[in-house]
Amino acid sequence: MSRPLDYENLNENVKKCQYAVRGELYLRASELQKEGKKIIFTNVGNPHALGQKPLTFPRQVVALCQAPFLLDDPNVELVFPADAIARAKHYLSLTSGGLGNVTHYLILFFEKIATYFKLPSGYIQQLLRNLVLMDMGGNISKELQLVSFHTVSKGYWGECGQRGGYFEMTNIPPKTAEEIYKVTCTSHSPNVPGQIFLGLMVNPPKPGDISYERFVRESKGILESLRRRAQIVTDGFNSCRNVICNFTEGAMYSFPQIRLPPKAIEAAKNAGKVPDVFYCLKLLEATGISTVPGSGFGQKEGVFHLRTTILPAEEDMPAIMASFKKFNDDFMEQYEDYGGYLRM
Repeated sequence: MSRPLDYENLNENVKKCQYAVRGELYLRASELQKEGKKIIFTNVGNPHALGQKPLTFPRQVVALCQAPFLLDDPNVELVFPADAIARAKHYLSLTSGGLGNVTHYLILFFEKIATYFKLPSGYIQQLLRNLVLMDMGGNISKELQLVSFHTVSKGYWGECGQRGGYFEMTNIPPKTAEEIYKVTCTSHSPNVPGQIFLGLMVNPPKPGDISYERFVRESKGILESLRRRAQIVTDGFNSCRNVICNFTEGAMYSFPQIRLPPKAIEAAKNAGKVPDVFYCLKLLEATGISTVPGSGFGQKEGVFHLRTTILPAEEDMPAIMASFKKFNDDFMEQYEDYGGYLRM
């Protein structure tokens, strides 16, 4: 007897759904890791998993919010700076019941924006409509519809496990915004620690605060290292045969184009694989580098990419790129005829 949740009765769109970031490559990488092979997981933008250290100030604030009894300890100021203590007390005052209480969407973030601009909370939506496009002038700032996203999960904060973020809608009709809000609410309430991280991101320590110098030093150190790693990765890819890569900026990912020889494409077809999946699987098996095939994101017919993060430790990047280069050279040597593709 056929049952509602038997495979043949599932919605076809569910079956077609793909998430390459944790798809075939990731599953194979996990298998190899269990077998004892060293895997470098560059498929996911998860900074702390690859060694990036968390910023001290936000972790201090959230630690105090998670364990408010620490605030009653007479020695608390010997362990935590005064500005972190003050910020934790402030956030706790906004949430009756502490972090175990379900808190309405982004009230902490909205409160911080309102405080920063010295505006009552009723003006928040008007403020958000004007922030991004105010400098463009003319009809563009009034007509262009724009949705901007920001998160604590990436960049120099790297708090992937906290999952705090927001999006800003500019020049979106109020009724449309209401519908989007309604759909968003079906996810119920966001985690409160994530909201606190978000509030700290939009309102970090300021000059004169006890934690300011350390916060700036840590943030600057991470950002400068990310830029150096981006350069190492970009130069490394562009030194490889049949590989072209734009400089990585504004994100933590590189998307090199791999100009696969016809023989490699034919070999992939015979193996029942999409060509860039075939290449990435070979790369994984040979080097332990786990990437994401570009076909998982969509690309032009006959053009192939892979996606990798720039997040491994800076001191490890030269060896990782050398390993990639050796694999790629061997791969191209195996599948490329004389007169094949040349790097442009």
